[in-house]
Order: sequence, then structure tokens, then C-alpha cells
Amino acid sequence: MTGNGRIDRNLSIAIIGGGIGGLTAGIALKKAGFAPRIYERAAAFGEVGAGISITPNAVKGLESLGMGEFLTANANEPLEQVQCHGKTGEHLVAFNRRDCRATYGAAYYQLHRADLLAKLVEEFGQENCSMGKSVVSFSDDAEGVTMAFDDDTTATADVMIAADGLRSIVRDTLFASRPPQFSGHVAWRALVPASSLPPLYTAPTNINSIAPGLAAVTYPVRGRKLVNIVALTKSDDWAEEGWSVKAKKSELLARFEGWSDHVVTALNAIPDDAIYRWGLFLREPLDQWVKGRCALLGDAAHPMLPYMGQGASCAIEDAIVLGRCFAAASRPVEALSLYQKARVERGAFLQRESNEGGNRLLALNPYNLRDMPVKNEDALNIFSYDPTSVVIG
Repeated sequence: MTGNGRIDRNLSIAIIGGGIGGLTAGIALKKAGFAPRIYERAAAFGEVGAGISITPNAVKGLESLGMGEFLTANANEPLEQVQCHGKTGEHLVAFNRRDCRATYGAAYYQLHRADLLAKLVEEFGQENCSMGKSVVSFSDDAEGVTMAFDDDTTATADVMIAADGLRSIVRDTLFASRPPQFSGHVAWRALVPASSLPPLYTAPTNINSIAPGLAAVTYPVRGRKLVNIVALTKSDDWAEEGWSVKAKKSELLARFEGWSDHVVTALNAIPDDAIYRWGLFLREPLDQWVKGRCALLGDAAHPMLPYMGQGASCAIEDAIVLGRCFAAASRPVEALSLYQKARVERGAFLQRESNEGGNRLLALNPYNLRDMPVKNEDALNIFSYDPTSVVIG
């Protein structure tokens, strides 16, 4: 699997992007004995995002980094994922999550994205992050990588890992791929104080309501003090940039007029200034994530629609496998080659199924969930994957 010897642990590794994928990669590489540095475009880490699902395939990775106690203490564990008819409120099918540990080797968790990010920063070390550093260009050769930032500074490294998201500068420089294309899907998100809603909304249950062209999901986060609400709609176009665009409550309510009491009550409870929306964009799967001394990770490699909750989980898988490859290899280029061989097919699979799953879900008759076999994460065996033990050579 590897050559003779091992990579010098003084190797300098630059990670571009301090999101979930980049930070997890940094921790995994530290565990392997390296001292990576993260370059993050934001001036500071903050309270960003809303709810997030971390599925068993990724939980196994986080637990291998010593984060099991954190997840147990800070994440909610849904006992069921219930699919309801969006308009009538009928329960169509429920997926039992009580047996996830026995079936897949780890729990299924939901938590506030900011809580997870804060823990990852703590584990990686704020002192190992350079903030306010947005890469505008880079060059690499046999000796290493030189990065130029928008503040007119530069930095060098032996290896660069690009976890810089959907609109990755690194991806666009390395590979001739089409720019992001609007998927036709729009996500709306909000967090509501649990005290504003009946007790049902803080039960350990993920409730997903669907009807053609629309979906709405509710589940508790942050110790059940908050209820995460995500609504998904369709649109012909999208011009706004960013994933934190403020939205009007009246517009969201109008789209879900005539829906079930569960959905309408949740939407009405959202504070008027607390709704955000973002257009969901797609990029085609790549058959190559590595070039020279540079590699892609997370959304830079495989952005996907959120319908199977695999965006962050896939990035965590990438990070764990990357750390193992650097621990096992004898040369940096070998580590990157092992990483690419281990991850490209899996990333493309999750990307494809997540994207197709979104179109399938919003197009089907809700009663098909009750009356026909469901092509979900369980049917696709997504949760069985273990990034801590998958073959890397």
C-alpha cells in the first residue's frame, strides 16, 4: 500500500477554508502527526448557519477524533424521521433511527452548525488559523505551493488542500469544469425559540412534510432550546449571491398557504427578521480531485443538494480518509494519490444520489412514500460506510 519510510511530519500543509470539512481535515492531519495551517477568508469564526444532520457514516469519523462525548452531550438524536403529507398532515412513513448504532455502527445526530464549528475550532486550535485570508491565486511546482491572498500577502506550503466551497478558486484554476449552475431549488431556513411552539416540535423526531414542488422539515437543536426549520421550494432562476440572504416571512407563508397545521404553525412562529434563503447550485462530478501538490475536499470537490443530509457528512468522510492517507504514505504525492483513489467514486455517488433525490422527492405524489419502496439513505446503504476503516490502497 505504501512505499518505504513515512512522510516527514514537518511537512507544511495549507488548508484553504475553515468550514466543517477544512477544520475536520486539520484535526485528522494533526492526529496523524502533522501541523497543518488553515487559511480562512472570514475575519473571525462566528455564530453561522442553523441545523445540520451528521449521519452515522460521518459520526464514525468524528468519534475517531475524540468527539464522541461532545456529540452525545450537544447533539439531538432523532428516534424517528417521519414523512408527512404536506397539505393533509397525514403520516405516510416513518424511518426508525433507534437502531442506528446496532445497524450502522454509530448514531444519527442533529445539532446547530455553529456548535459543531466551535468544537472543531477548539480541537484544531484557533492559533493554527490565519483569518481574513481569501486566496486569489496560487502556483505549484515540484517544490511546493505558493498562495496569494486578497490582502496582498503570500504564503507557501508543501501541500495545499482546498476546502473553499462551491465556488472554489482552487477547483476553477486546476480543472476545466463548468461554473456552478442553479439547480432550480431554493432553501429557506430559520431558527425558532422552542418556547414559541408546542412540545411536539421539540420531541426527538425529524418531521418532513412534502407535496409536489415543496417540502418543509422541522427538528430541535441546541438541547431542544431551538427548533430548526428548513423549507425547500422550486424556482426558475436565482440571481442573488450568498446563502444568507434575508427573506420575507410573507413570501414564505404564501408559498405554503393551505398546508398542514404543523407546517403553518412552525412558519408563523418564525420572527419576522429571522428568515434566510439561498439558491442551491450544482457542479458536475469530477473524476479527478488532485493535481500536483493540490487536492480538493468537501464542497470544492462535490457540492450536492441537501435532500439526503450528506454535504457535511461527505466532507467529514473526506477529511478522515485524507488524514489516514498522509499517515500511511511515504511521500506527499503518494498520500494525495491514495486520497483520490479512495474518495472520488464515493463522493460522486453521494453527489449524484443527493441531487437526484431532491428532484425525485419534490416531483412525486406524497402517497408514493407510503405505497411504494422508498429510495432513501437506508436503501442506498449510505450509512454503512466507515471512513476510519475503508481501504485506502
